[in-house]
Amino acid sequence: MQLLTQKPEITAKNYLSVGPGEYPCGNNLYLIVTPSGGRRWAFRYQRNGIVKKMGFGSAKETGLKLSEARDKAIDALRLLAKGTDPREYRDDEKRRTQGSRRFGEFAEEWRQTYETGMRHKAARAKLKRIVQVICRPLHKHWVHEIETGHVVNVLMPIWQQPETSRSARQIIKKILDAAIAHNLRPKDNPADWASRLQPIMPRQRRRGTIRGGHKAMDYQDLPAFMHKLGAISTQSARALEVIILTLARTAEVQNMRWAQLDLDNGIWDLGFLGTKNERLKRTPLPRQTLTYLREAYESRVNDEFVFPGRSLKRPMSNMTMLKYLKELTGDDSLTVHGFRTTFRTWAQEQTHFEEEIVEHCLHHITGDDAEKAYKRGEALKKRLHVMQIFADFATQPPKSNVTPMKVA
Repeated sequence: MQLLTQKPEITAKNYLSVGPGEYPCGNNLYLIVTPSGGRRWAFRYQRNGIVKKMGFGSAKETGLKLSEARDKAIDALRLLAKGTDPREYRDDEKRRTQGSRRFGEFAEEWRQTYETGMRHKAARAKLKRIVQVICRPLHKHWVHEIETGHVVNVLMPIWQQPETSRSARQIIKKILDAAIAHNLRPKDNPADWASRLQPIMPRQRRRGTIRGGHKAMDYQDLPAFMHKLGAISTQSARALEVIILTLARTAEVQNMRWAQLDLDNGIWDLGFLGTKNERLKRTPLPRQTLTYLREAYESRVNDEFVFPGRSLKRPMSNMTMLKYLKELTGDDSLTVHGFRTTFRTWAQEQTHFEEEIVEHCLHHITGDDAEKAYKRGEALKKRLHVMQIFADFATQPPKSNVTPMKVA
C-alpha cells in the first residue's frame, strides 16, 4: 500500500524550491508549481456559487514574494466581504490605468458638461432621464467594448415610441462620439443610424403620421361637454381638460412634469427633446389651466409627474380620458387628438386671428424650409391671447334650451 506524502508547509525559505504541485498558503492563497519549474501565486474564491481563480503573478526570484502574495490575498478577502468581486475590481483598475472608462461614469460627466449649453430646464431633465434611466443597461460596459447589439438592447423596449427612441439614439451616439474624440474607443460608432442600426432595426411608425382620421367634436358642442367633464372630480378628467385648453398632444400631457412648469409666469416648457418637430416648445397656460395646476401643486403626491399613474413612478394611462370622451358624448368615433381640430375649426369660423398665430398655437410652423428657419420667435403673448379666448369659450356656461326673444 502506497503512503500519501504530506505536502510541506510553504514558507519564505522554501516557496522557490518545492516540487510540482499546488500548495495552500492560507487565506485562499495557493502556490502552483508546474512540472517545468514554473511557479505562480493564485487566489481561489467562490462568488454567487461559482468557484473562481485570480492570478497574482509569478513566484520566481524576480516575481512576487510570499509576504506580498499574502497581503494581496487579504486585500481580496476584504473586497469579498464588501460584496465586490476582486478579479473584476482588479480588471476595472487596470482599465482605468490604461485610460478606459465605464459608459455610465463617462456619460454622466458628458451630460453635466453638455447641459451647460441648454437654456431650458425641461430639456435638461429629459437629457438626464435618457442618460441615467434609459441608458442604464449600458452603464456597466466599458465604452471601448460597446457594440451595436448593446445599443439595440437599449432601444428595442422604447422603439415604438418614436420621439423617445430617436432622442435616446441621438444621445447615445453623441456620448460615443465624445468617447471617440477622447481616444477611449475605435472610430466606428455602434449607434450610427445609417451604417449600423437602420439595416437591423424593425420598421417604426413615422413621426407625425396619422393612423386614420381623428374625428373631432363640433366646437359648438364643446362648452356643454366641458361642463359635464367639470362635474367629474378625477385626475383623468382634469388631464383631459388640460389637453383641450393647452392644445397639447395626449402624450405630452401624460408625461407633463412639475419641473417643466413655471407656475409664476404661466409657461409650460417642454424644451427641444421629445417634441414632435424638434423645435423649442413652450406653451402659455390659459388662466383656467394655470389655476388648476397651482392648486394641484399644493396637494401633489408626486414630485415628478403632474398626472402620475398607479405606481407614481409612471405617467397615467390615456384610456380613462378616452372613456370619458365616449361616455359623455355617446360617440365612439371621437378621439382626444381631435380637440386640436376642434380648436382649429373654431378659430377659422369664429375669429379673425392671423392663421400663422393659430397654427403656432398648435405648434405648427408654417411656410417652406427657408421661412421656417427664420421663424424662431415664440409669439407667447399672441398665442396666449388666442388660447385664452378659446379657453373662455370652451368653459362658458352651456346655453339654455330656452330661445331668447329677439329685440326689434
